[in-house]
Amino acid sequence: MRKTIRTMKGESGQVLILTALCLVVVVGSVGIAVDVGMLYRAKRIMQTAADAGAIAAGFELPFGDATAAAKADAALNGVTDGSNGATVTVNNPPLSGPNAGNSGYVEVIASQSQPLYFLRVFNKSSATVSARAVATLGASQNCVYTLGTSGTDFLINGSGNLNAASCSIIDDSSGSQALLLNGSATLTAKSIGVVGNYLQNGSGSITPTPTTGIAPASDPLAFLSPPAFTAGSCLANPNINGGGTYTLGPSTAGGTVCYNGLTINGSGRVTLNAGTYVINGAMIMNGSGTVTGTGVTLYFPSGASYVDNGSETLTVSAPTSGTYDGILFYQDRSNTSTLTFNGSGTSTIKGIFYVPAANVIMNGSSTATLYTAFVVSSLTFNGSGTFQSYAGINSSTPLRLVTLSE
Repeated sequence: MRKTIRTMKGESGQVLILTALCLVVVVGSVGIAVDVGMLYRAKRIMQTAADAGAIAAGFELPFGDATAAAKADAALNGVTDGSNGATVTVNNPPLSGPNAGNSGYVEVIASQSQPLYFLRVFNKSSATVSARAVATLGASQNCVYTLGTSGTDFLINGSGNLNAASCSIIDDSSGSQALLLNGSATLTAKSIGVVGNYLQNGSGSITPTPTTGIAPASDPLAFLSPPAFTAGSCLANPNINGGGTYTLGPSTAGGTVCYNGLTINGSGRVTLNAGTYVINGAMIMNGSGTVTGTGVTLYFPSGASYVDNGSETLTVSAPTSGTYDGILFYQDRSNTSTLTFNGSGTSTIKGIFYVPAANVIMNGSSTATLYTAFVVSSLTFNGSGTFQSYAGINSSTPLRLVTLSE
């Protein structure tokens, strides 16, 4: 027993040494974990800033200010170029990766030196953390934006079928009946998102089931500026009646003309020259004639209106380049006049309805050919109709969507 006690007394110092060594390892491990955790946090911040910068830059690619947009949005997400050792580099086209050299893509690299504390014992006082993102601007799959924030934004009545299977619908209303389907009508789309809720009355159907509670979308065409005109210089209403052949519009293709109203009646054949038409008054279309035009934008300033009573054959398409690329109907943001379109079965419409402050009523034939999109305050469909997304025929459509590709 005495021998055993002497042996234990001889080993008591070893326990203290081992305990001290273990504490050093534990404290060192905790310290390394803290530094590594801070680096992971910094990496998340860098990646968020790079992603935000790339998305912002993507939207600005057509306007030449991608770099400024990227740095501004990166700063909003915690990384300010030139501040606290941070850098935000923007490359269009990207310098590396699968999209290197492709000017349709933009690369954003965010980096910043991060201080280290516990790793200084290993002569490591800082580390540079960086993140990279690449974005591209492409055509949006959305073909209906209803921008009203309350009440019913999207109303479908009757027994018809509205088929927009190739594209998606965004409804900004927060109302309990933001999207309202009455009767036996059916609505088909690629996807449907509603800020508020939807209501289905009767035996109709909505496919797919709308996703509710989404974040509201901003006006995707808010960048457009209205055409300049002087009311005193506008031409008189041509007041076309009866038969015959007529040509209207600017004398130079792609120019601008202003009419104090435009009335087309009867069975005549009317050709609209390519260009922008400022209708400073009412545009009314009646009769059984034909109206054709390629590269046409119809602009309605405050107080102007449009009514198409639908018995004529209307074959019109928007420009595919220039300031109003893709815009067929453009109603001023201060104009709250309802735009009513009654298309006949032989009509062919190719272009975007941009009516951000008013309701658009579509009373169409199911056999009309519609390649279109709607950016409107609210939209009402009565009857049947099928339309394809305008993006399917115009790759330069102004309705764009930025996606992160790397």
